[in-house]
Amino acid sequence: MEHLLVSHWHKNTRYEIQSINGTEYIVPCEYGSVYDPIKSENEMMTDALNLGNYLTENDLGQNEMVLDFVHKYGLLGIMPDIAGSDIGKNERVIVRDNIFTDSGIIEVNEFSKTFFPLDNIDIMAKSNQKGKLRLYYRSPIYSTMFLRKYKYCEPLEWLKKYFKYLYSFIKGKEFKLTEFMPPRLTYKIDDRNGLNLLCEYDSLKAMIDLAFAKAVTDDKKPLRTCKHCGKLFYAADIRSEFCSARCRNQYNVYKSRAKH
Repeated sequence: MEHLLVSHWHKNTRYEIQSINGTEYIVPCEYGSVYDPIKSENEMMTDALNLGNYLTENDLGQNEMVLDFVHKYGLLGIMPDIAGSDIGKNERVIVRDNIFTDSGIIEVNEFSKTFFPLDNIDIMAKSNQKGKLRLYYRSPIYSTMFLRKYKYCEPLEWLKKYFKYLYSFIKGKEFKLTEFMPPRLTYKIDDRNGLNLLCEYDSLKAMIDLAFAKAVTDDKKPLRTCKHCGKLFYAADIRSEFCSARCRNQYNVYKSRAKH
C-alpha cells in the first residue's frame, strides 16, 4: 500500500478584478494548467504571510498585490474549503465554521452562486457527469470549477481577509495559535492501482494552512524574519538569518560601509 498525496491545483494564465452585482471578484480570463503547489508550500505560505503583512500595514496597491499572488499560485479554493460535505453529492451543503461567511446548511446551487457569479450552473447535474479535466482522483466538483466552460471566481475581499487573518497569528499574537482554524483535509482508500491511501488537500488554502501549522509548531522555529529586508521567510537551514543570498550580501555591504 502506498500513501498518495493529492495536492494538484489549477492556475489560470491571467486573472482580473471585475465588479459583479456590486461585489469585486477575482475572475479567470485565460485558461492555464494543472501544477503541484505542494513542492513550494513553504514559499507559498511565507508569500501569504508577507502579503497579509502588507495588507495590514498599507492601503495603496492592495488589489495589485493580491493579483500578483493569484497569478503565481491560483485562487484559494474557498468553495471546497468551507464545505463540510462533498459538493454535488447532495442537494444541500454543510458550510463549516470559517472566516468568510455564516456556517450552516444551504442549498447547493445557492451556495455555488457566490463562486460562479457569471454562470448559471446546476451543480447536481454537473457532478453526475464526467468532466474533461481530471484532477488526480478528486471529486467531480473540481472539474466543474476548472473547466474552460465556467469561470470559478472568488470575492476579492475574502482573499484579503484570509491573508490578514493568517498574518494576525504572527503580528503581536493577536490570536492564540490554538485558535487557528484547521484546514479541511480528506482521505480515502482507493483501489484503482492496488489499495492506496489517498490524502487529499481540498484547496490551495488548505495547503497554506497546514504549512503554516507545521512551521509554527516546529521546534527548530523555521519561520523567521529576514535580518536585512524584514520579510518573513522559511529557514530550511537552522543557521539562516536572511531570506536570500542577495539580502545577506547587501547586509554585509552596508555593515562594512558603516565601519568606515
